[in-house]
Amino acid sequence: MEPIPNAETAAMYRHFADHEAQGRSPSYARLAAEVAGNWALLRLLDDVEDWQRQPNLLFGALRWLDAPLTAAAAVEQWDEVAPILRTRRTQTNEPARCALLLPALASLPEPIALVEVGASAGLCLRYESYTYDYGVARVGDGPVTLRCSARGPVPIPYRVPRIAWRAGLDLNPLDARDPDTRRWLECLVWPEHEDRRATLRAALADAAADPPRIERGDMLTDLPRLLDEAPRDATLVVTHTAVLAYVGDATRDAFLDLLRERRAHRLGAEGVRVLPHLGVPPMAGDTFLVSLDDRVLAYAQPHGRALDWLGG
Repeated sequence: MEPIPNAETAAMYRHFADHEAQGRSPSYARLAAEVAGNWALLRLLDDVEDWQRQPNLLFGALRWLDAPLTAAAAVEQWDEVAPILRTRRTQTNEPARCALLLPALASLPEPIALVEVGASAGLCLRYESYTYDYGVARVGDGPVTLRCSARGPVPIPYRVPRIAWRAGLDLNPLDARDPDTRRWLECLVWPEHEDRRATLRAALADAAADPPRIERGDMLTDLPRLLDEAPRDATLVVTHTAVLAYVGDATRDAFLDLLRERRAHRLGAEGVRVLPHLGVPPMAGDTFLVSLDDRVLAYAQPHGRALDWLGG
């Protein structure tokens, strides 16, 4: 008798189909529903680590191989898919998330010393590289335009704040100049999202001309070294977007404690359930919270398309 596959993996794909891809990517919603019901593929996924089973990684692997976006194709090409799952990471570098963090970043005293954890290729370190179109106002004059619908009393700044020093930290730093890196990051953009793909290409080309500093390291053991380098006369800010969901509760708590001890501001955009101490009830669907230190500022569309500011 064939072993029963991991029910948690099937549930993850059903959730992705019903809540994350639904209404945003019909092809991925269909594919995730297929995977959730394909026992042969679910049993194969049992052979890789938990974090390597995630939908975005599997689907990116199929696109890297130029394979059909079907569960059957994943089974048929498993010998090629599995090594990608074991050696690649999602590391989706979504520059539009800068538009989610910019209003809060601009509220802090200048100059700013900026550290990003989970920096990938560093596109979210380059705030001056973008023009921010919030619908009701435009900010900056960078060569790449980010469009984000501002809803509610968003404190849109009149300019991008001055960043005097910056560095990224990642377990696997990516180089925007590398063709394989650029192709992999494009494979992680959902099929129907051509606007995101065009923005990513433009942001990578801009970063390739002047690559940001990204150090290889862990958010607990290596972050203190970077914090020590930051100039003392600058406001120290550590940013993160869609990163803390990939670490355990103990690591998240230790990360928060470290920033408090070092008197560094924490500015992030994460899923509503990732930082439960913030005490905000989850919204329906796949939604991010933008928070500064221990204050929730806004709900946000995960790919940076919309920012719903809270309060008056």
